[in-house]
Amino acid sequence: MTYLNYTDTDFYLAIKQLLLDNGKKVELSRGDLLCQAGDIATKLGLLVCGTLKYSITATNGRDRIVSFAFTGDLVGSYSSMRQHSPSLLNIVATESSVVYQLPVEQIDAAIGLELRMKLGEALCYQLLKSIVDNYCLSPEERYVALTCRFPDIHNRMTNRIIASYLGITPESLSRMRKRLLTRQP
Repeated sequence: MTYLNYTDTDFYLAIKQLLLDNGKKVELSRGDLLCQAGDIATKLGLLVCGTLKYSITATNGRDRIVSFAFTGDLVGSYSSMRQHSPSLLNIVATESSVVYQLPVEQIDAAIGLELRMKLGEALCYQLLKSIVDNYCLSPEERYVALTCRFPDIHNRMTNRIIASYLGITPESLSRMRKRLLTRQP
């Protein structure tokens, strides 16, 4: 599911056009940070090409991926922007990516309070849906949903990254993929 699933098309297209027309183009290479955990985020962006991962360093020191952003998604640490608090997540390019960003104050001035609230509600719903899916769906169900949304994911990301998102080992992911391939008619 994308951001577009949580709001009306006209609103999404207006935000997208605002970012494309007025945003600063940021080119990222694989591994570049768009936002670092602990920093206060100030910009919202539109990912026009590439893929980003939202991750956090777990207590065991390992990178845990909690979400992805794909072409067409709005990106940024929205709660950090709104609360002026440190971001909880790193936002990192998993491949060469391009983002058009605007400071949140410019977005607010352009869209007004009602649309700003609509944006926040849509992003909150997207986050809630992700949390519910993590609790209610099996890794296999989440994997199927991920590959439906992003069919060429294995050509653009490593098994380690995908497995981290699913909360399983790369070996478990390989076994799952093999099992799923043998089920297909």
